[in-house]
Amino acid sequence: MQGMILAAGYGTRLKPLTDSIPKALVPLSGKPVLEHIIGKFIYYGIDEIIINAHYFAEQIENFISGSDFEADIKVINEKVILGTGGGVFNMLSEITDDDFIVYNTDVICDIDLEKLMGYHKKNEAAATMVMQDRDTFNQVIIDSEGDFCGLNLVKKGIRNIVKEPAGNSSLLAFCGIHAVNKKKIERFGQDKTEYSIIDVYLNAVRSGAKVISYQPELNWYDIGTIEKLKEAEEYLRS
Repeated sequence: MQGMILAAGYGTRLKPLTDSIPKALVPLSGKPVLEHIIGKFIYYGIDEIIINAHYFAEQIENFISGSDFEADIKVINEKVILGTGGGVFNMLSEITDDDFIVYNTDVICDIDLEKLMGYHKKNEAAATMVMQDRDTFNQVIIDSEGDFCGLNLVKKGIRNIVKEPAGNSSLLAFCGIHAVNKKKIERFGQDKTEYSIIDVYLNAVRSGAKVISYQPELNWYDIGTIEKLKEAEEYLRS
């Protein structure tokens, strides 16, 4: 099985930790964040891993080349930052499987990636986004059937519905983890340098593709800030 890890970001919210190292290599409970994610991938049978890098990319390349992971790992150095959507599509040529996992490098959680992939394949989706109810982060419109229907960015005054919700709809937060079908999503890449994967999914649904939510019970931590990093360390210690 194949997987992507998105590790190109600047990690500005983690300063001063990221003044001299990339976010992916910030220490978490004695080892880099990236090592936690790679270990999780390998545990669930993902033995071909593609990682995008930009900020201090050479450090990530050196970390991978100097490690002895039981997986085939390739680092793609983005010369300019491409965003989550651009990053995925820039690595898409490395994917040979029909379906693969994408995982943000600033996420620590106890998701079962095998169950995620099974759910994704069972529903024959173009993409399956892991979702959770997280109060102020709830921006994604999901209908009663679990389908992705659009965005409601209250603070920006933006409501973008690309599919009429079936039954009742709710707002949930995207967890930065998703299963993707290459053939069903590859035509929705965008002709610009930097863009979000959410923009890709909006265009996909608008064109009739099936993008769905997966809502398991999760212990989930966005380690984008020093405070959240400490919370994740407490979780891992427990």
